Amino acid sequence: MSGEIRQVAKKLSTSHRLRRIVAVLVFVVVGLGILSAYFEKGSSLRTVENGWDGVYFAITTVTGVGYGDMVPTTLGGRMVAMILQIVGVVLFGSVVAMVSVEILRYQEDYYVRRMFRRMDELEVKLDEIKKHLDYLVKK
Repeated sequence: MSGEIRQVAKKLSTSHRLRRIVAVLVFVVVGLGILSAYFEKGSSLRTVENGWDGVYFAITTVTGVGYGDMVPTTLGGRMVAMILQIVGVVLFGSVVAMVSVEILRYQEDYYVRRMFRRMDELEVKLDEIKKHLDYLVKK
């Protein structure tokens, strides 16, 4: 099983589309996380204290976890949170979809190879039966 996972991971690691999506996702999460900290700076009720808190908030928002330990309290912070939610659904969903597609492709390739291997085995058996039948007919 680990060999199959390794093959899927290798295929994914060479995917330029996946690399671009992950790069955009990282850039957006870090950028909007820092921006959310900037917007929250003026609020006395803020839970996002600095850039690291902002990045943490952005990651939990994008992944859909949203622990609730950090919430935006300003209009700017809430707007950033809404953007993060939309971007999270689109980009994070794209990453999950690409991984799923590669797993399904590997699975499909496995079953096709297995089918052809079985067909080859059946062809060999049929040849043996034909030879045996020819032998019996000649007798």
